[in-house]
Amino acid sequence: MPSKHPPMKLSREEEIFLRHWMYDETHYRERAGLAKRLQVDHGAIPADLATIIAAAMPGLADQELAAIGPPPSEPPAWPWSGDSLAKRLAEAETLLFGKKQSLARASGS
Repeated sequence: MPSKHPPMKLSREEEIFLRHWMYDETHYRERAGLAKRLQVDHGAIPADLATIIAAAMPGLADQELAAIGPPPSEPPAWPWSGDSLAKRLAEAETLLFGKKQSLARASGS
């Protein structure tokens, strides 16, 4: 099914991190990857990262290629500070689900 929205624009740092994270998630039995460790260290919820990935890379083939690898040559760095991850997640949810649903989740409804 074709995407119904234009992809969310990621910063270079976000894209590098998320591609590393997808690779780490797929290869978790082989090694503990740096992106996965950064996610855990920052207390980020994997489903939230997956939501941003879905908004930025709506094509499943693109997601699969990132997961299979190879990962980007640049090392991953945590691309968000303060509440910027929450803002990016809200942006992704609005893009994917519409404003009403995104606001309901943010308010706990």
